[in-house]
Amino acid sequence: MSEQLWCVHIEGLSDFIAVDSEDSARHEAATINAYIDGAGKDSRAALTRAVAIEWPFSAQAHARALDDDWHDLQRMSHRSQTTAGSNRSGGVLADITRRVKKLMTVTHADREDDA
Repeated sequence: MSEQLWCVHIEGLSDFIAVDSEDSARHEAATINAYIDGAGKDSRAALTRAVAIEWPFSAQAHARALDDDWHDLQRMSHRSQTTAGSNRSGGVLADITRRVKKLMTVTHADREDDA
């Protein structure tokens, strides 16, 4: 039986952020949701929620994404201890949009691996 791989799924944007454990996924999802809730009533934010789920792609894709995703998480606005992160060009939604673009490369590579 294979080990479960975990991620944070950003619903509404279909972004998947690879993390090292279920606990990490739950923690990051809660932190992202708290940040989004505190960011105001932006209509885009209302459609965006983070949930901890099992990684839906291959183990190889998770391994490739894990390092990049960890570095991305460190730079995301929800990790900022000040309000400066939310005043950055678009805040968490811009961070997630950037990640979705990056994810497309991983997803395409994953499909090629499965073929």
